[in-house]
Amino acid sequence: MKIGVIGAGKDLPELKYELANEVGKEIVRNKCVLVTGGCFGYPNAAVKGALEEGGKTIAISPAKDEKEHVGKYGFPLEQSEIIYTGLGIPGRNKEVVLNSDVIIMIGGEIGTLNEMTYVLYEKKALGVMLGSGGVTEVVPQIIDVCKRYKGKSKIVYSDDPKELVKKLIEVIK
Repeated sequence: MKIGVIGAGKDLPELKYELANEVGKEIVRNKCVLVTGGCFGYPNAAVKGALEEGGKTIAISPAKDEKEHVGKYGFPLEQSEIIYTGLGIPGRNKEVVLNSDVIIMIGGEIGTLNEMTYVLYEKKALGVMLGSGGVTEVVPQIIDVCKRYKGKSKIVYSDDPKELVKKLIEVIK
């Protein structure tokens, strides 16, 4: 199973590194592969956790090649595998969702919100890390406004990485 992690891609002051790092570890402990957009911030913290546990990570890069990945986007190279798309950020966001079986949202801003809309549209399960700030704080209100998805979306919430990964895996069994 591939679990995507979306969230704030910058090292923001409120970045809860340990929370995201533990999510990455839990993904590997559950014998899953971690998929991200290849950026810094929460997704990168999850990657570091997954790699510390000896797991596999796949970055879906917005860049066309390694030079652009590092130069234009300023993204890290620490991954098991990087897939270069050349699609830019919004195109990459969609590919992260399409290449994941389920998604975990940690914090986030406009890009994370964009990814969440792809998750809803594709009818994929979403795990929301409570207490991580950003758009995670307003997911219930967004679902309430989006009547089309209310009651039809597979969304689980937790403030504990172990519990969130477990709930998310159970939702799609």
